[in-house]
Amino acid sequence: MNAASSGLQVDLDTAVKTALNFFRASFGSMKLSDVQLEEIELSEDERYWLITVGYDNPTAVDLSRGKMVLPFPMPVRKYKVVRVDARTGRPVSIKIRQGV
Repeated sequence: MNAASSGLQVDLDTAVKTALNFFRASFGSMKLSDVQLEEIELSEDERYWLITVGYDNPTAVDLSRGKMVLPFPMPVRKYKVVRVDARTGRPVSIKIRQGV
């Protein structure tokens, strides 16, 4: 989607950078690893960029994967959705991504 044609003032690259910076500022004191951009979505009303950030939380370990028992603990992959205002570029919220 072209930001100019939809009336958006904040382009995708800016929204992603803002979301990642906001995530790091909010959770920087926690020991998280493998922080990555996972998904990008423009809300249906085109008011918000919804940026999903994934990360490994080494303090929450998983000793099994499905029906297997692993010989070593694996960090649990978690996801947060950062909502960025598509007009102003201001980060609005960070929420836990459900259903993953």
